[in-house]
Amino acid sequence: MTQVLLKDIRIQGSHGVFDGEERWATTFRLNIIIDLKKDPPYVELNDTVDYSKVYEIVKSSFSIREQLLENLANRIYKNLIHQFEQIQSVEISIIKEDPPIPKFSGEVGIVFKKTVGS
Repeated sequence: MTQVLLKDIRIQGSHGVFDGEERWATTFRLNIIIDLKKDPPYVELNDTVDYSKVYEIVKSSFSIREQLLENLANRIYKNLIHQFEQIQSVEISIIKEDPPIPKFSGEVGIVFKKTVGS
């Protein structure tokens, strides 16, 4: 199986449920793994997934505020499968690098996995 990978995408967003998160942007880190339906050989870019378009979908999806990262990941997934019929499944991790949790050191986030049609 061939996978397309976008790793450690850093992007600003105002996503979250805590007071004030809608007013300021914080840094999120994303990893996206896309399983393709078709195995190589690939003759042209349309046989696979153009990762520059994947990144544009991520940026566009991130511009719409969500309180829950799970809903944001689902939006990214839906936009990806709408754009690319070559996708078999998608895994998206979204990490909030500086969560507004008192006395917390670390990162928080979600992992979303879905197979097309399930």
